[in-house]
Amino acid sequence: MNKDFLLKAVFLFALVTSCLYSKAQNLEENPITRDTTHIPDKRPRTIFLEIGGPGLALTVNYDTRYNHNDARDKWGYRIGAGYYNTGANWVATVPFQINYLYGGRNSFLELGAGTTFIRSQGSTNGTTFQFDNVTGFIGTATIGYRYQQENGGINFRIAFVPVLYDMGLLYEGGLSIGYTF
Repeated sequence: MNKDFLLKAVFLFALVTSCLYSKAQNLEENPITRDTTHIPDKRPRTIFLEIGGPGLALTVNYDTRYNHNDARDKWGYRIGAGYYNTGANWVATVPFQINYLYGGRNSFLELGAGTTFIRSQGSTNGTTFQFDNVTGFIGTATIGYRYQQENGGINFRIAFVPVLYDMGLLYEGGLSIGYTF
């Protein structure tokens, strides 16, 4: 019987101590309000208009970095949409690339690889260009120079863009201007 009393006393002591300990923790500031600091996403975002490049025609593109700090270099991606029409001929594209920026303050070497969805329809009655009737994906790469101001603003790009498609390799170039925010 003495053993039962001792066991009950130890259990009661452990229960009271754990209740007091949890009450002492609740007297601290509320952990939910303590951790509500919001760190804004400062990664640079760029919107640009490009002639040529992975979109092959006139495209509007969005580019950003993967890291959420203020770094303007390293890994990122770009995606766009393009369209070009010359009467009986037209081409629509959706370029997507993973890219890497390497460089200093405002100037960067840009290396990228990706794919472009292309839909084109052509006719021999075209006024300037004659397109094939194509629907599918092509492989693209980018080796270029990017000027991007440190605190946002005007963005300029020029690039060599090899395009891999079912009939071989096509050597293209691209020129763009945009705004970084």
